[in-house]
Amino acid sequence: MTKRMEYIDMMKGFAMILVILGHIWYIPQPLKICIYFFHIPLFFFLSGFTFSIKKYTSFKPFFMKKFKTIMLPYFLLNTGVFMFKSIMLHPENILKIDILYFIKALLLADRLHIYYQLWFLTSLFLAELVSYFVVKFSNNFKKWILSFFLLLILGYLGQKAYVNDYYLIWSLDTVPYATIFILSGYIVKSNIHNVSRLLKKRYFIPAVTTTILIGILNYKLTNTMVDLYYQDVNYWPLYFLSGFLGIWATIIFFKNIRTIKTIQKIGENTLIYYAVHSPIVLYILNIIFEQLIPRYTGIFVNNYIVIFFYLPVALILCELIARIINNTFPILLGKNKPI
Repeated sequence: MTKRMEYIDMMKGFAMILVILGHIWYIPQPLKICIYFFHIPLFFFLSGFTFSIKKYTSFKPFFMKKFKTIMLPYFLLNTGVFMFKSIMLHPENILKIDILYFIKALLLADRLHIYYQLWFLTSLFLAELVSYFVVKFSNNFKKWILSFFLLLILGYLGQKAYVNDYYLIWSLDTVPYATIFILSGYIVKSNIHNVSRLLKKRYFIPAVTTTILIGILNYKLTNTMVDLYYQDVNYWPLYFLSGFLGIWATIIFFKNIRTIKTIQKIGENTLIYYAVHSPIVLYILNIIFEQLIPRYTGIFVNNYIVIFFYLPVALILCELIARIINNTFPILLGKNKPI
């Protein structure tokens, strides 16, 4: 694997760690607020970093490839998680399972139905389809500007739809903003030699500092934590600015350090981690830590200490599940052979 791919996988792994951390019950609120400044934008941006349409002769093979690598795992992993939770974690309710409700939730993927954390995949799939046409037909600077302007307008309309309780299928309202981050990643990757001078170590502290300052400003102006899933971007210029600055800081950090195999491995298995961490791993750990924390108050003196122990265990369990799926059930990833 090239050094370029290694640092991209490390960034994916880092983003996945932030997602898990953000979903832990015990995470201190200040830390959660800071994570949400940029972790979902980072995921979409990294998808753009590896986005390409050059090898596709038309839209059809591109569509089929994305459906196989994004939507097929969406359906299979969600079904697998649903079956595991129903049979292994809630066997007492096995006869009460509403299969039709689950199928409806899986197909509609709107916010009126529980379908775990995989909303990101439906949004990513649609955003990559939109990105295909933008890249295909934006052959000059004016068309790129027009595309971004239209995406901002559509993103604003998506916010209004959600605020007025129009819950669009497949998280469609999040797609315009997701597309902006994907296309931004694509543009940066395409011009990486031109922007490499901005990825020096000396820019890391300023990037982190400005991310936090602008993110906090956006939070303070509305007293609401940003969260794209709930269309809480607050002031969108500040949302995008803090998101891009956080991405910038992340690229600087991982581009200038040696490969950390553990984080790289997480990055290679983000799909599995994303699917199982909340409905299975965190569910089990919440039960365990609810028993441990009252008994060992001398150790778990605050929530920062709790997540210090909680997060590594969560990552280990996710990795164990990832290995089981890769080696025994690769079909859940849309693959025929063990990985």
